[in-house]
Amino acid sequence: MQHDGDSARDLVILGAGGFAREVAWLVKHVNRSGTATWNTLGFWSHDPGQIGMTINGLPVVDPRQVTGRAGEVYAVAAIGDPRARERAVDEAGRAGFRFATLVHPGVLLDELTVTIGPGSVICAGCILTTNIAIGSHVIVNLDCTIGHDCVIEDFATLSPGCHLSGHTTVRRGAYLGTGLVTVEQHEIGRDATVGAQAAVVKDIGAGITAIGVPARPKGAP
Repeated sequence: MQHDGDSARDLVILGAGGFAREVAWLVKHVNRSGTATWNTLGFWSHDPGQIGMTINGLPVVDPRQVTGRAGEVYAVAAIGDPRARERAVDEAGRAGFRFATLVHPGVLLDELTVTIGPGSVICAGCILTTNIAIGSHVIVNLDCTIGHDCVIEDFATLSPGCHLSGHTTVRRGAYLGTGLVTVEQHEIGRDATVGAQAAVVKDIGAGITAIGVPARPKGAP
């Protein structure tokens, strides 16, 4: 797994909502563990009602306040919705930001066979076993488990308490609701949304919204 190194670097958190606050908390734990040191500059927001506020001791900044330092500052997108997260990442990328990969120090994983792309966030309580590929700008929220040989593509979101059995594939931009479970050898398609507490026992197609146990397309009999 690629680490961001040990030297102190400036970091801006894209977003200023609840998950952004949780990511700021995660950064504190990373700093305390000594695996990396981040100087969090604040939360990035386009909302004029938020700019200038202080949230949990950190300022909410106008993007124009930090884009002039884009080559020196890292960014991470703390936005749950995959489409909104991709828009924020595109904007920051065009401005020249590099992206931080944040893994809570309590996460259990096999560093030899688990790969995690830039900009991804792995929250506290997660277990990633072996031979797992996680793409860029993925969110794996609290207390998720990911089994062997899973593939999670760019901009996917795993909400708290998702449990993926081995050989599960989650395509780009898919959103998995809280408490979702999968059985082995199934795929959740690109930009699909699967609801909370769903059980995925068959493949979910691209762009489908599925709910229930077992998970079925919304509105299906």
